[in-house]
Amino acid sequence: MTRKSLSLADRLAADRAKRENSPWIVAAGGKEEPFIARSGARLIYVWQPATGKHAYLNLGTDIILSDEEAEMHLNKYTRGGSRATPYPKFDR
Repeated sequence: MTRKSLSLADRLAADRAKRENSPWIVAAGGKEEPFIARSGARLIYVWQPATGKHAYLNLGTDIILSDEEAEMHLNKYTRGGSRATPYPKFDR
């Protein structure tokens, strides 16, 4: 089946899938550097130009993390799921 014989919906779906599978590059023009997250995993911030998405790449597993997975590695949530305060608040 050629591209011209596909419906518009099928062509749009194929284009979206192609963009979502395009390469990720190091964010900030290549200036981002790997760091150790609070979980102990080595992460780096990356960007996918075709979609405009940003995410964290786990260098130990070579997997792009979902927002929820990244938050777990960065320890933004406590075990109970409630939002953790990054710094203690002091009464002045």
